[in-house]
Amino acid sequence: MTIDNLVRLVEGELLTTPSISSFENIQFFSNKISLGDLFVYTQLEDLQKAVEKGAYAILFDKEIQITDHEIAWIRVKSLKTALIRILRLYLREKSIHIYYINEIKTEIIKSIIPSKQLIILEDTIFDIFQKIFNAKENSLVICSDEDMLKKIYPDYKMFGISQNQQIQVINYSIFETTFLYKNRFFKNIKLPKIFIEELEAVLSFLEKYEIVYELNNLNFIENHFDPIFINNRFIQKPFGTTQKVLIFEKNYYMIEKEREFLKNEAKWARISLFLPKKHNSSKKDTETFLYEDLKDIKSQKNFHFGIILADKREFMPIFLEEKQNFSLFKELT
Repeated sequence: MTIDNLVRLVEGELLTTPSISSFENIQFFSNKISLGDLFVYTQLEDLQKAVEKGAYAILFDKEIQITDHEIAWIRVKSLKTALIRILRLYLREKSIHIYYINEIKTEIIKSIIPSKQLIILEDTIFDIFQKIFNAKENSLVICSDEDMLKKIYPDYKMFGISQNQQIQVINYSIFETTFLYKNRFFKNIKLPKIFIEELEAVLSFLEKYEIVYELNNLNFIENHFDPIFINNRFIQKPFGTTQKVLIFEKNYYMIEKEREFLKNEAKWARISLFLPKKHNSSKKDTETFLYEDLKDIKSQKNFHFGIILADKREFMPIFLEEKQNFSLFKELT
């Protein structure tokens, strides 16, 4: 791409009068710079090293010192916006299949595909940019951030539902499902029955594109109806060994579906919702507790299933702390 075309595309400001007029590749890491590359300076890498290794252009959005007036220094208001503009142009010229897919299906795919036959767009625009630029022709790309897809590739496809119901559920418990799929028997797979439709859609998609998968690797979807069995002291216990369970869900819009599932499948159980105080809402037939600090939840003990709107990783120090304190008490006594 020529320097002039890039400057117009990203609505940038060319601060030098460079002796070069174009660049070859785009790099984010100074140690990967080759002669003729554009270096995207995110302040996480060595700028001077990139210049010394032969960068023809520097793209940046912060105040920096120009050290070589022979190359192009291009300042933009926002690197993120600039990269989105570049991606929109790039994707129009490259044959890549991009699908929007929800979080549940994304986690299922990550669990059952052993190889990198799919490109999963996650994290920051910088990571997304690099994955797409390194993608080969006809690559399959999935992303659960629909707002981002609208910005970089408005022609994305929707990850559809399965047209044929091929999974036959044999039996299930709250957190495990036993089923038949294409004459294969899968026993006590740690995927709740409420996610079977998502699994069917994923399998239909993978088979359409002849992507290898392994269902035996399927496990709880991280932070979606993800259980931790505990005792009354909130000490974590092995799976299935207690009647008190904390269920972590990071998506507020999934909670109602999970609450209804528990109400129908465990009519004997007392169900509680634990929501951050900013979610000032409640269900008439379910006890709802608003928490400010994660340890607030430990003050509530009269429940069998506690659905918590939170990232499970934030809670793990509490369980570890309880284990350590309990072990220390036993040693002292």
